Amino acid sequence: MFSLGGSELFIVALIALLLFGPDKIPQLARTIGRFTREFNKYKDLMGSTVRAEIYKADWKVKADEADNARGEEIYSGDLQPAEGDTGDASVDDEPAATPSATRSGAMSAD
Repeated sequence: MFSLGGSELFIVALIALLLFGPDKIPQLARTIGRFTREFNKYKDLMGSTVRAEIYKADWKVKADEADNARGEEIYSGDLQPAEGDTGDASVDDEPAATPSATRSGAMSAD
């Protein structure tokens, strides 16, 4: 930003001494110190708040991307009928035999 050398600092101190007097300089320095501490405290608080919000938003974006990726894995294309499927299902059709019903001895016809 800018830097003050020895001669510039001496001139600023001399002007402050002339403007405020020797009895007000310590009080002025304490006030400037308090202001600087408070400013840095709120600056750090604001920075941490912004970083936390960015972190949360980043996780939300990553979660949305993961959900979208999972959705694309489940559904990846147009819904087309399977080969041989005419799409004409009726109530009168016989249900497919289940493996437990076709085992020998599972169902006895007495």
